[in-house]
Amino acid sequence: MAETLNMMSITIERFVQEIKMDLEDGNYDPMIGIGLSGIGKTMSISEVAAELGIGFCELRLVTLTETDMLGIPYKDEHGRTNYASNALLPSVERDGECGILVLDEITSANRSVRAAAYQLLDSKRALGNYQLPPKWKVIGLGNGPDDGGVFSGMEAAFLSRCTCYRIEPDLNVWKKWAVKNEVNPSVIAFLSFMPNLLHDFDADEIASVFPCPRSWTALSTRLNAREKRTKTGILDIDQVEIYAAGSVGVKVASQFSAFYAYNGKTISAEDILDGKASVKDAANIESEVIFLVIQQLVKAIEKMFKTTPKVNGQCSLEVLTKLVNVCKWFVGISQYRLEYAVLGITDLAAASKDFNNTIINDYRFIELYPEFIEWYINQDLEKIE
Repeated sequence: MAETLNMMSITIERFVQEIKMDLEDGNYDPMIGIGLSGIGKTMSISEVAAELGIGFCELRLVTLTETDMLGIPYKDEHGRTNYASNALLPSVERDGECGILVLDEITSANRSVRAAAYQLLDSKRALGNYQLPPKWKVIGLGNGPDDGGVFSGMEAAFLSRCTCYRIEPDLNVWKKWAVKNEVNPSVIAFLSFMPNLLHDFDADEIASVFPCPRSWTALSTRLNAREKRTKTGILDIDQVEIYAAGSVGVKVASQFSAFYAYNGKTISAEDILDGKASVKDAANIESEVIFLVIQQLVKAIEKMFKTTPKVNGQCSLEVLTKLVNVCKWFVGISQYRLEYAVLGITDLAAASKDFNNTIINDYRFIELYPEFIEWYINQDLEKIE
């Protein structure tokens, strides 16, 4: 395990799972998550709060002063110093009885602000005249010394009060999130093809544009919007390079735009679903194309499950037939390129719970395509989760 500040490395998925379980267990002790810039730490925690239906409050400590944290000081009638109410921090009336308070960019804040933040982490959980509601959990987030953010420091006393982890980017975890949040299939396919570019920060460069989950998501937003303006749904390669350069940097832009150009050469996902795609067409298929086809199928299958009503808790026969066609196509191309077939089935199963549950648990699927079981077992795909 890689270590930073003597912390174990875990994925963002595991980190938010621990937060969720703590809240379900009634454990409101504070936690710290340190990791690279732009990997989705804050967004993932806000999504957990939304999922649980609890409050969420974020303080970007790097933009605050000690007075912002404590509230404006004043003298009461006895000459004692008190602090005016601070609306930045969560209140039960406004934000709910239970929630998550994120102290973001905690390692970038100046020392006096960190000193104020510490007071929310000890047993009193108080700051000036403010008292943190008992069912609110504090999560401190920041970057390590080599993570591409401003690192002003991190005191040992701070860490000793919290459960602390190093958060690392993970492609498979990000892909699940990306499919759920309708990230452009070309972006997901490219990162499946070039996984080292999910996060590629060079600590020796000063203030350079770099690829990370946040910047890939920004590129996806622009691609999705621009593709809707076209009749074909495919952009010109020069446009794509300009958009990519603006989001993830010039170095990666040419690679991404060259990959994106394969969109015009892909086998139609709809033809595969309808059983019209020729297996022979895949005999000489480029690897870039197969990565694009897989993600286009993921998007089409997810849409199909969302828009087609289930019958007695199961997918309709129409949907089932289309899934059989997909599996037949991949099994068919395995005689030419086995690695593409295995990649296709495993990626679809990992990206779509409905697809995975159907090919594993729906007896009707086996009745329609009994040959799949033997192929499935021979490729050791029973380990798919």
